[in-house]
Amino acid sequence: MPEAPFSTRNRGAHHHIDNDFPVSARTGLLHLLVDLVEKKYVENWGSIAKELRRIDRQPPISYNVLKSSDMRQAEIDAQYILTDMRWDKVYDFCERLHSKLACATGYTWDNEFHEEESQEQVKKFIAEELQRLFEEELLSFDFTQGSVRRRGRKHTVDLTTRAQVVLGDPRLANARRHYDKAMAFFRNPISPDFENAVKEAVCAVEAAGKSLFPNAKASTLGDLAKWFSSTKEVSIPKALAQTVTAIYAYRSGGDGVGHGGSNGGIATAEVTEYVLAVCASQIIYFVDISVEQDDSVAF
Repeated sequence: MPEAPFSTRNRGAHHHIDNDFPVSARTGLLHLLVDLVEKKYVENWGSIAKELRRIDRQPPISYNVLKSSDMRQAEIDAQYILTDMRWDKVYDFCERLHSKLACATGYTWDNEFHEEESQEQVKKFIAEELQRLFEEELLSFDFTQGSVRRRGRKHTVDLTTRAQVVLGDPRLANARRHYDKAMAFFRNPISPDFENAVKEAVCAVEAAGKSLFPNAKASTLGDLAKWFSSTKEVSIPKALAQTVTAIYAYRSGGDGVGHGGSNGGIATAEVTEYVLAVCASQIIYFVDISVEQDDSVAF
């Protein structure tokens, strides 16, 4: 993926734009569409306008590709629809632009098509340009693997990626399922479920701990934290063991998160991202100290 442009990198800390696809972003998307038509990475303005009409549930229109007036009208229609379309539908269009409208380029000679750029190459270009647009506009979403996904700050993304790597350990299959669910709840572009993201992330830590430290005989993450504070089998500073207790306490008492909690604080996007990052760090740490524990066993 290309690096974010200077104007975005230079802004420092900021709040990403959620539940919107602002006017400036729509204008940027129109510029991309013009570029795609000129490069012949999409068939024509007619195909774009028809797809926008379908997504926006407007009556279908057949545009004659052989008539320049029809193609001009299709371009005008596309601009109007994209300007007025509901914000979440614009993200739907971005996904369809990548999956359905991208086409290979080339030329026909002697009744045979000679490919110059494959559809996969075109899709890669579209994905990179959409991601650049999302970053330029400070949108709360990434365009990855053909889909719009809720983003996290770079630090969170790095941690969650590392956690998902260590969760590839067969012993942690159950923990991985919980963490994958947490990320899916968090990344949902239309209706993110922050409460369930928190719950599943903490469940992932609990499942990882129970699998890696069976001698703790813990039934909950709270039990595991108590074992960490008292055991000599692993060396965890008590202050760090308390962070495990704290994250379990929030999972139990956060508003709408679990155990009927109603006074532990609302699971906002910012809180949820913090919990995801902390849980990722704890899983990575658990794996590290479990390796140290195995290395200390005498054979």
